[in-house]
Amino acid sequence: MTRNIPVLSLLLALASIPAAAEEVDLNTAEIEQLLSGNTISGVHYQKQTNQYFSESGLTLWAAETDKAPSEGQWKAEKNRYCSDFGSGWNCYKIVNDTKQGIYYFIGNDFRAPFVGRQGYHFRLQFR
Repeated sequence: MTRNIPVLSLLLALASIPAAAEEVDLNTAEIEQLLSGNTISGVHYQKQTNQYFSESGLTLWAAETDKAPSEGQWKAEKNRYCSDFGSGWNCYKIVNDTKQGIYYFIGNDFRAPFVGRQGYHFRLQFR
């Protein structure tokens, strides 16, 4: 687990960097391919996070201080990733920093960097 600390430190540092020319918007099909059946690790509001996206539309999300995961639904539509954790659907653009191989969820008030991993690797322990 300690091998993830340098990657997450890098993600924290990158979260503060403004958008670069190497960023490419993902379309609906690319979002589905990136997320469906896979796990991501990243940083959201300065906390380490993990999220799993099942092929059925179920998603599990947890931040480093959570005791249990949040369960919701996800889908990709209109070139956006959309999720509903019980308070209605919210949708976000995903961009790929092709130079660094890092993705970002883009919302009105945040840029959340993440890296993907094929398959189910969801966990609550971050250290």
